[in-house]
Amino acid sequence: MIALLKIYKRNITQKDGNTSEIAGAQPYAIYNDGNLQELDESDLLSIFPNSGKIFVPEHYQPPQKEVFRFHELIESNTFDVSRPTSCKYFLGKEVFNLKFFEVIDLDETIANDRHQIVDLLNKGISIPFVVSNHVIFRTADDYLVGPLQMEFINGVYRCKEQDFIQYYQQEVVITAILDKNQERLFCMNQLDSENLVGWIDVANEQRVISDALKQLKDNADLAELSRKMIARLKEWYDSDKAKGPHLQERLQRAIHIMQGHTLNQEEITLFTELVLELDVTKTIIEQRVQQGFEDKYENFLKENAKLVKENNVRKQELDNIKSAYINEFKALETIKYQYSEIKNTMHDKIKHLKSNFASVYAEQMALSNLPTQPMAAISVPNSAQLGFAQFQSILGKSLSSVSDFSNLLNGNLSIFKGNDEKGTLSATILSAIILREPIIIFGASSFELAKCIAKTIACEQMVTVIPEIETFSLNQLNQQYTQFTRNEAVKALVIHNPHTTAALYSLPVYFKQNKWVDEVMPDLTIITIDSLDEALPFIEKMPYAPLINSMDYMSRFMNRRNFRALQSGQLMLEQIEGSVVEEDSISIRREFREWIEDYKDRDVEIPYQLVEWLNQLSSFVSDDEIFEWCYTVFKNAINIRQNDDVVGVEVK
Repeated sequence: MIALLKIYKRNITQKDGNTSEIAGAQPYAIYNDGNLQELDESDLLSIFPNSGKIFVPEHYQPPQKEVFRFHELIESNTFDVSRPTSCKYFLGKEVFNLKFFEVIDLDETIANDRHQIVDLLNKGISIPFVVSNHVIFRTADDYLVGPLQMEFINGVYRCKEQDFIQYYQQEVVITAILDKNQERLFCMNQLDSENLVGWIDVANEQRVISDALKQLKDNADLAELSRKMIARLKEWYDSDKAKGPHLQERLQRAIHIMQGHTLNQEEITLFTELVLELDVTKTIIEQRVQQGFEDKYENFLKENAKLVKENNVRKQELDNIKSAYINEFKALETIKYQYSEIKNTMHDKIKHLKSNFASVYAEQMALSNLPTQPMAAISVPNSAQLGFAQFQSILGKSLSSVSDFSNLLNGNLSIFKGNDEKGTLSATILSAIILREPIIIFGASSFELAKCIAKTIACEQMVTVIPEIETFSLNQLNQQYTQFTRNEAVKALVIHNPHTTAALYSLPVYFKQNKWVDEVMPDLTIITIDSLDEALPFIEKMPYAPLINSMDYMSRFMNRRNFRALQSGQLMLEQIEGSVVEEDSISIRREFREWIEDYKDRDVEIPYQLVEWLNQLSSFVSDDEIFEWCYTVFKNAINIRQNDDVVGVEVK
């Protein structure tokens, strides 16, 4: 198969993180027996399934600019329709014996706008795409001008030819191709000399005047026209300032005089005065003076190089002082802000202590006024330094498999008009137990969803902690685990809004430490957060924990009756052991990155820390479901590349 392709250059990220340039190929038309068959979107996906693209070998040298070429396409023996990035064809050798021209329409006509066409070709025409090597211009009166080669200079395309070019009147078959919402026209017809109509002179003004002046100089009767005058005239036209109707009128008179081959002294004098009176001549003189000054100044700098070097050193020292001042100023502003925050925090703590003191004092006074009862001793539970902590053990259904848990969770979520039909939420919970990693649930219903999950999988072994802002203690949290009574059962911990306490700094490291401890620990840790924006500093310290939006699963009004309707369940750890992935496949990281590039159109970097999660999740749910889910819940860990930099994905 032979196809008309656009060959372009694209950037890819290697495994080592470096970026390299490779060639890409996009098919636009199929060549068949002298004709081009353009491809619409349905044809493209039918002939080139999956991506509509062609595989280009890495050894193919990418072009400096995009270009259309004919290439042979070779069918791949390794094509896999199940892989979105797999291509049915790969790029073969270029076909050189097929010639084609790009056709560009002009609004001008040969009959009435010949001078405008010459100006367009000489001074440049703006074309909103990269044109092909050979171009034919089609005028409004259906003449074909060319073929031509164009060069891109200062934002416009100019004709390379500097002499006469042909124009024809001939019927050609034109194929229209849509490239980036821009219609491109191509034809394969060769222009026949029998259809030649005429010629267009596209020589620029400089060449016309140069030739004319040369003829003047060679005329023996024009000795008064000195070489200096000829050079000045050339500078005049080179400056691109020879514009305006009056100047054009003078130019026409000069051309007429040159063509006459005879000049008298009066006409020569008049012609010289006209040239010297022009503003452009005065500008040239001023430029020469400025250039002379700059040359003198450069010589002065060379003669005083030591002084210049010393001046540059002093300038650099001044810049360093300014930079240091700016940094010190920023540091001072940061300290002021931190001081203000600490001051506000201390004020809130003092206010809270005063409030507690008043309450306790009032209670003691009330007790002391009861004559019939003695003062009762107040026992402070272990959780007093932690906040509210509660161990719950509710009898529930014994779950015989992970499937029973998934079904029970889906049924409980339906009470709140939610569901987990795809199984991604249950897969994440089971994977978190296996990997001993915490999960984060955020949103207005985060606490309720966490309690629903814990009641479904660990109704007999569940600890709930709502920490106090001032009194949170990791030691006291650790003591809560002594209440777990069944090591063989799944044990759950729900901790609410820990970012409002000192746990903001210590809890992320504490969870890492728990993975190395053989003591009795929660198998499932769920962190609930009401406001995601307020908890961003805490979440940034746990970038590889999945972020789950509670509103995706709980959309119904919640009340005590709803929670009573929940079915309790208890899963044993041995029922999860069969789902443990023993060996992690590194290739799933590459497959996830390719999926994001194909379906999200983003160039990303997947951290190695997600490999365990991806492998474990894939043991419960299909890759496509897992990739879509992981793109949502691990956005905090995925990095998007922009202009060779890597930035994190914003969490919402």
